[in-house]
Amino acid sequence: MIRLAASLVIAARQGNRAALSAIVKNAERPIYNLAMRMLAHPEDAQDATQEILIKIITNLGSIRDVEAAGGWAMRIACRLLIASSKRGRVEAMRLTFDGFADDLAQGLDVSTSTEPHDPETELAINEIKIGCTLALLTCLKREARLAYVLGEIFELSDSEAAEALEIAPTTYRQRLKRSRDAILAFMNVRCGNVSKTAACRCERRLTAAEKAGRISRGNSTYGLTIDAATNVTRLRNVVHNLEEGRRAAALMRSNPQFTSEIADLVMEIVETNSN
Repeated sequence: MIRLAASLVIAARQGNRAALSAIVKNAERPIYNLAMRMLAHPEDAQDATQEILIKIITNLGSIRDVEAAGGWAMRIACRLLIASSKRGRVEAMRLTFDGFADDLAQGLDVSTSTEPHDPETELAINEIKIGCTLALLTCLKREARLAYVLGEIFELSDSEAAEALEIAPTTYRQRLKRSRDAILAFMNVRCGNVSKTAACRCERRLTAAEKAGRISRGNSTYGLTIDAATNVTRLRNVVHNLEEGRRAAALMRSNPQFTSEIADLVMEIVETNSN
């Protein structure tokens, strides 16, 4: 998931700033996207990404096998995301599956049409879909959440994910199964994007979400543009056509590749500290 060329690691160890910058930029996006799925909020994910990147670049000298630098960086990221004493603002809500289900049942506008919407409304519906799926993940404990993200969303093999989490493959598979079963059980009952019989639809939550200040029409919490917004109704139809066991993961994977500018900030910090 994180790819760091051995030549860059060697050059960075020798003081090559361009190589160090390349390492930071190569690691930034996968780490930020991992942090977003773990913390469910851009600012918290940015803080975690910055901490992880600084940890990586200040410990480049400890890498024993430069050919496996990417895996080493991934282990650092996973370790810090699990062990951090800080709770993200969504984590701090301490959501449970039952509590989240109760929240989703409030304020549903069943009269809202599922027909194509204007671009600004479609963007707002996307924001609801992204926010809901990210928040749902926080109902899992960190270890279980990370196992689910690595295996179901980023589709790492059992051996790759187990190595990243520094646990045995059998332990990882057990953790992944429990997490997968919990997410799927919830979505099969509550999420209309996964289940045809579930009442909740992203567009039906639009009015309540706006009243609660969770979304602001025309603005994107997640850096989406109107052009990049997915037609959620069309996505729902695609997900419904999949085998039941694959639907929840497919919906989770439909979230975009999130972007940030943390790499530039980290390099500014490096330059400042080196002067």
